[in-house]
Amino acid sequence: MPLLPLELPPGMYKNGTPYTRRARWTDGNLVRWHDGSIRPLGGWTQRADVSGVAIPALIADATLEAVRDVFAWRDNDQDRNVVFGSNLAAYHMNTAGTVTNITYAGYTATNVTKDADITVGYGENPYGSGQYGTENNLSGADPTPPNRWYFSNFGEILLFGSRNNAGLYEYDQNTGVTSAVSGAPDQAQDVCVTEQRQVMLIGGGGQPRRLQASEIEDRTSWTAATSNQVVDRVIPGSGRLLRCLPVLRQTLLLGESDAHVVRYIGPPYVYSVDLEGTNCGPLAAEAVVSTDRFAAWWGERTFWIYDGAIQPLSCDVIDFLYTDLDLDQVSKISATSNTNFNEVTWLYQSTSTTTTELDSYVTWNYVSNHWTVGRIDRTAALDSGVLNGMIMISSGGVIYNHELDGVIPDGTTFVESGAIDLAGGEKNMAVRYIYPDTEATAGTAFTLIARQLPNDTEYSYGPYAFQSNNPIPTRALGRSIKLRVDFTTAEAELGTVRFDIAPIGTGKR
Repeated sequence: MPLLPLELPPGMYKNGTPYTRRARWTDGNLVRWHDGSIRPLGGWTQRADVSGVAIPALIADATLEAVRDVFAWRDNDQDRNVVFGSNLAAYHMNTAGTVTNITYAGYTATNVTKDADITVGYGENPYGSGQYGTENNLSGADPTPPNRWYFSNFGEILLFGSRNNAGLYEYDQNTGVTSAVSGAPDQAQDVCVTEQRQVMLIGGGGQPRRLQASEIEDRTSWTAATSNQVVDRVIPGSGRLLRCLPVLRQTLLLGESDAHVVRYIGPPYVYSVDLEGTNCGPLAAEAVVSTDRFAAWWGERTFWIYDGAIQPLSCDVIDFLYTDLDLDQVSKISATSNTNFNEVTWLYQSTSTTTTELDSYVTWNYVSNHWTVGRIDRTAALDSGVLNGMIMISSGGVIYNHELDGVIPDGTTFVESGAIDLAGGEKNMAVRYIYPDTEATAGTAFTLIARQLPNDTEYSYGPYAFQSNNPIPTRALGRSIKLRVDFTTAEAELGTVRFDIAPIGTGKR
């Protein structure tokens, strides 16, 4: 019979049952679909300073500290500046690669541990845990998130602060001085700088629904008057405001359960605030990504996008995520865009982690609208742009340059399909040859996984190494066949695989 092409849509599909996942790619790690083929992600190497020496880890003890937030900007001399935030400190790295602790004096936070603090109580512990007859004084409160930081820049001045501590601070990289922003509200939850050059802040004074904006071009003027454009109002609704971020020349306000869009209209009201959606809040403040085209975030049981209107994103891996995601540690989620590949990635902690740290990712390609998942030890990331290249930070605080050409990712790099069958699985089939479609002369290995029934034992055949200019002979037999491809070189890529298959009857009696 003619060769059977394996023409599957891009991305992974992990919803539903094994049979509903047939004829799709269902699993993989450290791979992406790009330009009609599957290939490994770009690799990484430890970032070096201007002299070529590897930059030391930002943290001293990974059991106590983890870097979760990162931001970059250019100063008036066009020098690159990066700031990193951990649960214990904020660090500045200059264009030469020198790292300095810029944490303000007297810094404390509600929770300075690197993990969400689980305060257990009724319904939190397994039945029967604890000693019978011993007093239980546990409160049953929600997990207290570890400290996270917000960052923005007012010209060349960094604006920053702790999400669970008082005060808006600034850092001048020219003087190396960190100081409180004069006149600014305390207890801010997030900050951004609008197109009108106003510093916008939410949660000031500990009021969870408060929105404030400074005078235009003056980050120290916060008292509203008829003679200025200072803003101070409370946004109707329930739950805390979590993020304020520029999107499409507007400002998007995301709360625990709602979303508003803030538009500049000039005096006397300065800004209009319009409700855009309800029951659409993010899982955590940092589960949000803003690009020049949209904002996207990970919400409860779905993902969301704002591109002029708020709408849910159909996610082909959502069933998997909500068995894999550690719900007690959602406050540790970090998100980033990767504009060179039209991707948004969320880093999260899985229920299977052995390190109690962020160990997994989910990526959405917003051009071809497909999803991928995988495992990686990264706690924060920053898109290319200011740094002319993407960086990610490991749980040990090491800064890595990512998406390097010619470098294979450090980890098992593979993709695996769902079941392939003939006549709806009625016929047995023997796979005699694999005809791979690849540009690489080496670097791929093929494994066939066969079974007779949907829940039957699986039998693996291979791995079979790529053979230049020759089909790969195999001996797989079954009613359904899955294909696994392992990539071992950075240059490896895979197009449409074809099979030489011989039907050998139904197996019925």
